[in-house]
Amino acid sequence: MKLSHPPLRLSLCLAFALAALAPFALHGAALVSNSPFAPTGAAGMAASAAQDNYQLAGSTSQGTDVSVCIYATQTKRSLWIPVGGEVDGVHVISYDDTNDIAVVKVGGGQKSLSMRKATIGSARATSQSFAAAEASPAPAPIADAGGPKSADSIQREQREARMLVSDLLEIGVQQRKAYQEAKAKAAANPQQ
Repeated sequence: MKLSHPPLRLSLCLAFALAALAPFALHGAALVSNSPFAPTGAAGMAASAAQDNYQLAGSTSQGTDVSVCIYATQTKRSLWIPVGGEVDGVHVISYDDTNDIAVVKVGGGQKSLSMRKATIGSARATSQSFAAAEASPAPAPIADAGGPKSADSIQREQREARMLVSDLLEIGVQQRKAYQEAKAKAAANPQQ
């Protein structure tokens, strides 16, 4: 079906656009979370959500200077911030190195971030799994392909390597010569 009338084409485009945007309008979902046109109550919710988007990822100290690594989960960026400093709206108030806890101020709210603890998988191995592991045959050793080489094979490899280097140098000389000829030709015939 060919649409030859511009008003009909325009009305169909508008209908498709409205149909695509209808779910957002009906559910009241915002397209972006940090819109300057959002109501003031929504900004408060965004600030509290912003506090949950940060994790303590590490710390380092050099002498008396202590910096902590704050990971922004939303932007997937790590920020190294000295204690007492501020970067991208994240202010590090204090850091307790014995408990790995940093107190930060984000979006007007204060939050305590702790380092995630390493977890080890379940240690519930049954005697059957150990017996099955012991009963399985050991893998066969892989034959060593890099064993001792004869003097003839070493000389052949060295000759091939020299030939390869020679070929590469020759190609480079040819390319350089072609470049210089093209440059001289362009200088002799400037196009206007």
